[in-house]
Amino acid sequence: GETISLNETDTAIWEKVPGIGSSYSSRIVKYRDLLGGFAHKEQLMEVYGIEYELYLRIAPYITVDSNYKKLEVNRIEFGELLRHPYLNYKQVQSIVNLRDKKGDITMIEELAILDEFAAEDIERLEPYLKFL
Repeated sequence: GETISLNETDTAIWEKVPGIGSSYSSRIVKYRDLLGGFAHKEQLMEVYGIEYELYLRIAPYITVDSNYKKLEVNRIEFGELLRHPYLNYKQVQSIVNLRDKKGDITMIEELAILDEFAAEDIERLEPYLKFL
């Protein structure tokens, strides 16, 4: 009947969730750290091995929180942007090029018009980007 916090739980606590052992708990925490935290619990299905059926079993034990890191798009270095799992090299390059050309990026819609970003990319990235 207890729940755990999506972003504030260590591997030992994750292992107490039915269906999550040491391998899954380690993968969850590692991926969470790469992301900067989970914005939605459905992102757990992006963790290697967590398929829809397992997600449905563990979801009732998880509460969402807002403790995830936002990337300061206009201040962050190329390499740090590139470490985010939702950004590829061409996307990071286009962000840096846009900053160089026009100065600060003020909203995500400016990225949405770039060829390197599909609508799905923008939707996934939106919780993780901070402008100004």
